[in-house]
Amino acid sequence: MASRKDQKEAARQQRLAQERQLAESARQRRRLQMLGAVVLAAVAVVVVLVVVSSGGGSASAPKSGSAQAKSSAKTVTALLAGIPQSGTRLGSPSAPVTVTEFGDLECPVCRDLALGAENQLISSDVKAGKVQLIYRSLPTATANGPDPGIFPTQQAAALAAGEQNLGWNYIELFYHEQGSEDTAYVTPSYLNGLATQIPGLDYSQWSSARFSPTLTDQVSKDEAAASAAGFDSTPTIVVKGPKSQAQPIVGAVDYGTLEAAIKSVS
Repeated sequence: MASRKDQKEAARQQRLAQERQLAESARQRRRLQMLGAVVLAAVAVVVVLVVVSSGGGSASAPKSGSAQAKSSAKTVTALLAGIPQSGTRLGSPSAPVTVTEFGDLECPVCRDLALGAENQLISSDVKAGKVQLIYRSLPTATANGPDPGIFPTQQAAALAAGEQNLGWNYIELFYHEQGSEDTAYVTPSYLNGLATQIPGLDYSQWSSARFSPTLTDQVSKDEAAASAAGFDSTPTIVVKGPKSQAQPIVGAVDYGTLEAAIKSVS
């Protein structure tokens, strides 16, 4: 039978063994935690690299001459082929229904409308001579962006193309190649690049016209008209026909919504 002293020593050794086991377990947990942190950091770096290499979605506008820009120009040219234009009007001036978009070319919601329901409207109703589509200026995204002062300049660039009956080519290209609204991507180079992508545009004439006070005055008049009507969001769409004028539509609505408004005033 073990003495009391031996029993105490055995208990002490057992306690020390348990403490060593607990300490080793704690070290293993710390190593696993450190390894997990390293793995997470590596994953984060990979994600950042992927985002940067892909341009972060629409973080930056495609450069003129790039494959994306060429594709956009081809799409826009095909969409608008054969449709008469005058200023910022697209379609026959005798079309019974007028759809007016108050928009901001830097507005991502305007882009969603343009590349969705509005393009469907152009392909069917506008091309068929049933609807004429008019663009007017209303600052929203640009006014809240990093360079609000660029709004009259960017809108006048589209109006200048409109003087050559190619305004909607410029508007559509801008929406197709729109960058992120929180970046100052709208530069002279960007605006000039859009103009160079429009077949048949006299670049020299456009370059001079876009600085015309008459065009920036038109932008101000559009803003005043929107304010008088109580419009403060883009896109705001006004549908007017032989019977009446529909309630203004706000946002990137679907084609069915536009069609319903058109039918209600026809």
